[in-house]
Amino acid sequence: MLIGGAAHFDWAEPDGVLATYVSQMDRLSDAVDPGVPLGLSVGGLLISGELIPQWQWFAEVSELNDHEDAFYVGTAEHVKEQSDLAHAAIKSRDIGDEVTQRQYAALMAPTRYIHLRNAKIHYPGTQPTKGRLWRGRLADITGWTPGASI
Repeated sequence: MLIGGAAHFDWAEPDGVLATYVSQMDRLSDAVDPGVPLGLSVGGLLISGELIPQWQWFAEVSELNDHEDAFYVGTAEHVKEQSDLAHAAIKSRDIGDEVTQRQYAALMAPTRYIHLRNAKIHYPGTQPTKGRLWRGRLADITGWTPGASI
């Protein structure tokens, strides 16, 4: 955007390349295993993990049986409906079936979050945390690298 003749960048917007990358992952109809390795810079910390589709992340969270995550499991089961609609739309699209209006709306929702499996947070001077499922806002990511380089 130009403001007063100078280019202005909206830092609240996520990196367009990363958003496209995540959006393409979210539109896969089959689960990925392993996910695509990524390294992220978020709030001054490094986070590494495997990029997986949003619908797969919700499915994996809803299957957790760790008592510490009981709240998140219940929440994920509730929120998973939108993700399931988008996943159903992808499957319908892939086989040439008609996509319902609700499925289309879920499929076309803007990509705002990134979903990692086996995510490790690398705090300075310590060992990385144990790998877990992780969800973060794309707009909060200040840098990223493809591959398992962290």
